[in-house]
Amino acid sequence: MPDINECQICGTTAPPVPGQCEEVTGYRLIRNPWSREPSFLDGNLHFSCLEESDESAEFFDEFTRMLQAGHEEIESLDGSLPPLTRMGLGMTQIFAGSECCIFQSGVSDRWMVVKRTGPWFHLRHADLLAIASGTSPKSPAAVIPYRLPIDPGSEVGEWSLPELLAALGVEDRYAATANLEGVEYEVVDYYPPKHLLEYVAAAPLPIPDEARAFLASHAETYTPVSFEDEQDS
Repeated sequence: MPDINECQICGTTAPPVPGQCEEVTGYRLIRNPWSREPSFLDGNLHFSCLEESDESAEFFDEFTRMLQAGHEEIESLDGSLPPLTRMGLGMTQIFAGSECCIFQSGVSDRWMVVKRTGPWFHLRHADLLAIASGTSPKSPAAVIPYRLPIDPGSEVGEWSLPELLAALGVEDRYAATANLEGVEYEVVDYYPPKHLLEYVAAAPLPIPDEARAFLASHAETYTPVSFEDEQDS
């Protein structure tokens, strides 16, 4: 079984950094175009590997289908019955450009920008407002748990993000050091027995210009989802 902590394309260490490396969870039942045997993706993807891959278009089709689907039946890996049930996100496509497509949730203030080369970017209402004001959207400062392949020692808590990536030998899979300076990186905790690193990486999201232009206009007429009626009932 592939290690979910490794990039499912190149097989190297892949600590998640929003906008540069993200996770595809197995329960989404997205077929893995990089596996020799029929399988579903379950693990991390370097966006640099994704954009360079000959299978990026196949991934784009499968990933965006999942975004738009509700609960749907899909064929099992070996074609046997019964079919599997996939839980999609039920989003609606609101933009299709030469570089990317944009999908919008119907039940929350959430969007997904997906480049035709594969990388995807989660956006919230705050990001929509940031784009409308001419600033760059940034991922939330959520804690990310990640199991390291080695024990780097207690000094890992003092490392910068470029230093961590260099120690893991994957700095070439991420943005240049100068661009990583925009990532607000902080180690929250490190548990040596499990090599478990917990960190925050609030990162600028490099969405295409065509997506930025569309969303800036979209923000002018968008009405945020309200749950007041449900709360009053």
